[in-house]
Amino acid sequence: MNHGTWDRIRVVQYGCGKMGRVIMRYLMDKGAQIVGAIDMDESIVDKDIGEIAGLKQMTGVKVRRDPDTVLDNCDADIAVLTLQSFLHDMHKPILECATRGVNVITTSEEALFPWTTSPEITNQLDALAKDMGCTIVGSGMQDVFWVNLPACIAGGVHSIAEIDGAVSYNVEDYGIALAKAHGVGLSAEEFERDIAHSQSVPSYVWNSNEALCMKLGLSVEQMKQKAVPVFADHDVHSETVGETIHKGKAIGMNAVVTTVTHQGIVVETQCIGKIYEEGEGDLCDFTIHGEPDVRFSVRKPDTVAHTCATIVNRIPDVLAAPAGFVTMDKLPCARYLPYPMFINMQ
Repeated sequence: MNHGTWDRIRVVQYGCGKMGRVIMRYLMDKGAQIVGAIDMDESIVDKDIGEIAGLKQMTGVKVRRDPDTVLDNCDADIAVLTLQSFLHDMHKPILECATRGVNVITTSEEALFPWTTSPEITNQLDALAKDMGCTIVGSGMQDVFWVNLPACIAGGVHSIAEIDGAVSYNVEDYGIALAKAHGVGLSAEEFERDIAHSQSVPSYVWNSNEALCMKLGLSVEQMKQKAVPVFADHDVHSETVGETIHKGKAIGMNAVVTTVTHQGIVVETQCIGKIYEEGEGDLCDFTIHGEPDVRFSVRKPDTVAHTCATIVNRIPDVLAAPAGFVTMDKLPCARYLPYPMFINMQ
């Protein structure tokens, strides 16, 4: 890529839904140059990103359906992928970027540390990225709040027996596919049959638990998860599902992941995704049991905003990282990124 000594970071936004729109606004606020936008939603295709992101001005960059057209006709430093959660769904769009030598940062929760949950895909993408001289990173709120913050606090503890975490989010914020994956609307029997015993799909804290262990220098001996339905004692309306979830039907689930390490330290995190009711907010609580015990929490964190801010703040770290599929334990703690957002090309 031919740039000056200092240059604006050039970004393709791949996925222009709720998260992508916030990220585009944050990118513009930080002085990044958005050079392309990709989405399959016909209602926004051919619209200016300034319009769909709620910016005060039009940019001249329009949303396009075809990734090849966008990626072949811009000189991007990095693509921000806000698409799906798991690597088997993200494989193709990451390939589209990496085969062109374009760096990738994605909100895919599994991409935070996918070496054991999707080893074949991760190894393939790692080899490709190394060949093409680009870097692939998964990030989001869990990067700062579920991995690096507990690891930082652990630095003030003499000995650790167990780390317990509890995080939550409103399934109404993330669309019908996620709501269905969390069992919304299922009876207790249906949830037990269809979701409770599935080990094939890792919950979001499976990968963050592994990343936290790696950040602490711990080696994983055993991982297990269980899914527990969450019920309300009254009817709850869901805008996402488009119906009222009656008493006795699940409004979400609590996925509990227990990680046992060879060093004897246990990391257990609850990941609660459910339909929120009035007054409820997201949760981010951690307790380190040891000498001394310590508990810390973030009061009603804004998961969407934190995720989008972390993605944008992480971009310079991705561009400075070695080529390959780089996980959270290999990166420094995320830092606040002031305006203007430039890259040193020397």
